[in-house]
Amino acid sequence: MRYGAAWLVLSAVAVAQEVNPPHPAAAQRLAKRETCLRFARDCGEHLLQAARPTEHGLTATARRDVYSGDAGVALFLFDLHAATGEKRWSEAAGKLLAHALALDRARAPARALYSGTAGLGQVCLDAWHATANDRFLSEARECAARLQKAGPYTATDIITGAAGTGIFLLNLHAATRDEHHLRQARAAGDYLVRTAVRKDGVARWPVRPGHPSATYLGLSHGAAGIGYFLLHLHRVTQESAYRGLAEEAARFVLAHAVADGDDGYKWTKIQPPRKDAYPVQWCHGSPGIGLFFCDLERHLDARTYRKALDRCLAATRREGRTARVGGCQCHGVSGNAELFIEAFRLRRDKKLMETARLFGSTLLEPRGKDFEVRFALENYRYPPGYMLGLAGIGHYFLRLAAPEKTPLPLTVRYGAR
Repeated sequence: MRYGAAWLVLSAVAVAQEVNPPHPAAAQRLAKRETCLRFARDCGEHLLQAARPTEHGLTATARRDVYSGDAGVALFLFDLHAATGEKRWSEAAGKLLAHALALDRARAPARALYSGTAGLGQVCLDAWHATANDRFLSEARECAARLQKAGPYTATDIITGAAGTGIFLLNLHAATRDEHHLRQARAAGDYLVRTAVRKDGVARWPVRPGHPSATYLGLSHGAAGIGYFLLHLHRVTQESAYRGLAEEAARFVLAHAVADGDDGYKWTKIQPPRKDAYPVQWCHGSPGIGLFFCDLERHLDARTYRKALDRCLAATRREGRTARVGGCQCHGVSGNAELFIEAFRLRRDKKLMETARLFGSTLLEPRGKDFEVRFALENYRYPPGYMLGLAGIGHYFLRLAAPEKTPLPLTVRYGAR
């Protein structure tokens, strides 16, 4: 694989300035599936070393959730099993998930994908896809049953609220074809219809309706993430109200885009902004918002969304390696780089995968004539979890190894195993 002279010059200039400088030689090696799997295994080994036995299984984090807890570590290890066929990973993942489920059952269920019961249900679904063990599908349905008893929704977003819970329920419906789960997903969508603040053809949502809270733009807490779920709910139900709101969310986001150079878009975290800051991160900014526009282009085939995705890619390509906490998924390099893989899956442009590998190279450091995973950045050592730590970095290597076979976690997927 060849990189243009511009990339090499950019890399040489940026090394002294960037938090995460790229290694073009390492990027070339990441074109080989087995090299990517080697780095993913290395991450898995470190996670197993961090795990400790408990009454119910294993824990690496002392938390249950997907965001920074054992469920997120299990998610990575189940997919590592699926990629390698090695049972040791699924066995450890099963024990981590068992511990997380035990912790979740000991407290009130939470309607949240990244921080609650819906996320554990999603990991159970991922385990079922990875292992073909129907026990995991039963546990996913148990999580959905617990959500039914969780009381009304109190939040709108993907991380903590209805949009994220709806993603799990759509995936569970796709796996089981049980209309009850689709009705649950509709209930999440209808809550978002009721809580939308609409004016002049755009829609926005407070994170917690009825309480003073900021109006976010991005994927994690804002209109982009909510619009993403509503777009997919429309795809399944063909309800025009859901599509209409998804596009109103897109118009709200685009109305607040700020030019980044001649070809990019950036955003503040919230509207109205509290400070003049434009993060380029999965959680807030072009990389996460771009995932929304990626699926709008994929499913609605609108020129407006293609242009918007192009501008998200441009901003992320320029600034996505300067993320503030190294390689993590939430606000680091691996989460930012997921946009290039998803855009490649949509457009089949090999240059997008070249960029994804160049970003992936920043997760490595030279060791003699080879490279190894960078487990720490200066004085910061990555924790085990998925969104902030090593599990998410390891999963990105799985995505580089087989982008077509390894779905982006915690997104909508269709069909049975």
